[in-house]
Amino acid sequence: MLRVLLLLLLVGCEDSPVARSESSIKLGETYKANNYAYIDFSTMQGNKWTKVCFLGPYNSDSSKALGFNWNVNEYTDVLAFDSHNVILFATDSAILTHIIHSRSYGDFWQLSGKCFPKESSKLYKSEESGAWYVGR
Repeated sequence: MLRVLLLLLLVGCEDSPVARSESSIKLGETYKANNYAYIDFSTMQGNKWTKVCFLGPYNSDSSKALGFNWNVNEYTDVLAFDSHNVILFATDSAILTHIIHSRSYGDFWQLSGKCFPKESSKLYKSEESGAWYVGR
């Protein structure tokens, strides 16, 4: 019984089985380069998107966040677990790209269900509360 519990504990502590994409790696490196203080999403994923939206664990209601029909569950099932966020780069009517991002490389769960226009997508993280906010 003790061996089974130890095995379950070890498996639970392992890295996610979802491979990190190049975009997720770049996002984590950018966050680290900014001393974990902010991320300027407006510089990411090209120029055609107009808003960035965030879905945290257990929030698969992507259509509600986006304001148009798009089901995140058709593209990934990572939101059924604690370990990932999905970051959506969109226009008013379509997803242009999305990033599946491990929370251990930058956690955006507090932004789950929220969207920000491209011009207001430089997000800072409060050292005191850990909350994300726009601008300074």
